[in-house]
Amino acid sequence: MKQRILYMIIGLSAVLMAMAQKQFRTSEYGRLANALQIDTRSLPEGYSHPITQGLTLSVHKDKQTVDHIGLYLFSNQVRISAQSPVFDFLERYFLQLKYPPTVKSTANMIRDDKFRFIKGTIATIDDIRLTDSFSFSHNNRYYTATWQRDGQDLLSVSFPVEYELISGENKIEAEENLLVDIQNTTVKQRRDETRRNDSYINDSFSNRLYYQHGQLISDSKHPAETLANLMLSTNTMGNYNIHVSQISYGFQKKVFEVPLRQWIAFCQNNGCKLYFGVENISEKGEISAVVLAVNEAENYNHVLTVSIPTKTIDAHQGVIDVQLFPYVPTHNVLNMFANYRKSNPKIIVKR
Repeated sequence: MKQRILYMIIGLSAVLMAMAQKQFRTSEYGRLANALQIDTRSLPEGYSHPITQGLTLSVHKDKQTVDHIGLYLFSNQVRISAQSPVFDFLERYFLQLKYPPTVKSTANMIRDDKFRFIKGTIATIDDIRLTDSFSFSHNNRYYTATWQRDGQDLLSVSFPVEYELISGENKIEAEENLLVDIQNTTVKQRRDETRRNDSYINDSFSNRLYYQHGQLISDSKHPAETLANLMLSTNTMGNYNIHVSQISYGFQKKVFEVPLRQWIAFCQNNGCKLYFGVENISEKGEISAVVLAVNEAENYNHVLTVSIPTKTIDAHQGVIDVQLFPYVPTHNVLNMFANYRKSNPKIIVKR
């Protein structure tokens, strides 16, 4: 009898978890699914291409949550050849132009989003084929995307390099999704780390890793180099968690704890390059620093402030306190850190 009750409890828990599962990553995907009468629950994980209302769609599900709905414009081969948020954006945005929100017309969407048709019109979208050649490029301000057929431009558009526009998430939604995104990240070791020595904003922020005798430094005698390695690489010695105080829109605060390596992998998997800058080293050896996770493709930074005592470095494990400001527009970060300390106290160790 007890065993039967236990099975009933387990079964009920599973049902409640399934009911609690978020069906759509954003409210906009829910709106589109409803407008197109898509039964997303019947669709498989990954990309699928249901046909509805005369349109072939591209829908993506991850762990039962729909995180993309758009027109089917790009084959898997194209996506694999150049991984970029541009593909999902264009599929979704062209679908939104056909099914705009009730509060905004298609013309107003294009105007407000600063989206521009350089060659072709909205009607040209219906003529795009999967076999058409596609290319895109961007600078600090705008993307340009072009479809060609038989060597001639068929459709060419431009749009701002802005996270909220490209991702389809407003800042509040992005911040709410952050913890689950980190927790769902798989950590993989990277082998292309040793030669990098790039800087960001100024020489105070670098992605350099520090080695001694061919190994990444993890030693309280070299706290700056050790913390740089810890915050930039998943290959560093030790087992650390970060205790995160996430400061979000409206100065809302969320506190959580995740493995440090999982945070790093999340940044890397989402197109962010990590840079480290020393802020201070106390007489007792406690080091404070700033880490910038820079996403050039979507024009935002995650800003992380971190401090670590010597005893945590010596233990090669423990919890590191950090403060996180996620999805900060790049121009704001450039203004914040333009005058960041030009000379920071370091103990430089040769490789």
